[in-house]
Amino acid sequence: MEFENYKIYGRCAVLRKGGKKMLVTVDVGPRIIFYGYDGGENIFFEDLNDTINRDSAFIKENLKDKGIWHIYGGHRLWKSPEYEDTYYPDNSPVRIVETDDKTDFISEDESTTGLRKILSVQMHDDGNATVTHTLINVSDTVSDELAVWTLSVMDKGAKAYIPLPEEDTGLLPNRNLVLWSYTDLKDDRFTLENNYIEVEQKNRPSAFKIGVFTNKELSVSIKNMLFKMSRETKEGRYSDYSCNVECYTCDKMLEIETLSPVKALSPGSSIVHEVKWSLDKI
Repeated sequence: MEFENYKIYGRCAVLRKGGKKMLVTVDVGPRIIFYGYDGGENIFFEDLNDTINRDSAFIKENLKDKGIWHIYGGHRLWKSPEYEDTYYPDNSPVRIVETDDKTDFISEDESTTGLRKILSVQMHDDGNATVTHTLINVSDTVSDELAVWTLSVMDKGAKAYIPLPEEDTGLLPNRNLVLWSYTDLKDDRFTLENNYIEVEQKNRPSAFKIGVFTNKELSVSIKNMLFKMSRETKEGRYSDYSCNVECYTCDKMLEIETLSPVKALSPGSSIVHEVKWSLDKI
């Protein structure tokens, strides 16, 4: 595997195919910190000035030697529901396991959640990718119900397009819209139409977030590129009032997020969520 030092992130694994390039942090994280055309711009946000971080009483009490949590940027793997232990400071080196068709980037075991995170990347000949996200219960007790939560942190100027279900369900509802306490439906970053939602990143000091359930492909336009994400919608119960897609934005970035169904994990068991990425110039 090829490595390079990238900006503030230290050593990163380099994946190249089909004229596209991906960088994955290995000194911290893991994060897919760069994805774009080789020699071109990054579609992801890079928090080079550490403007988004989190310290808390929980971290101080339980994780004194781990530092604080940093967003770093890029694409990350988390667990849902979002509690204080979701913000486990992933500041330690990442273990790498290569096979013929993919590379696994493995976090340290989390003492507070009992989880191990594995971010697996398979880059295809056209430069598109399959990103597989795995949470493993490495503790000796059954976990609370949890879900895989994937967050792609897009750079400024991103616009997310989220198609909504269109099935005719007769007398029953066929779509949902979930709001957070700080969500303002009059926000001009948010467009709601009958069959889709758009969220656009703008220089607004306030945060905005919505969630939905949809089995359709997601897309984000950014820097004259179109980033698409597709995944299988599995049967099961979903967190956050039945969301499998969420979108958050603030003055620095836009996050397009996907979630698996929730599941309690017995010791040694895992939950897996696969997302297919494509990137094209527009």
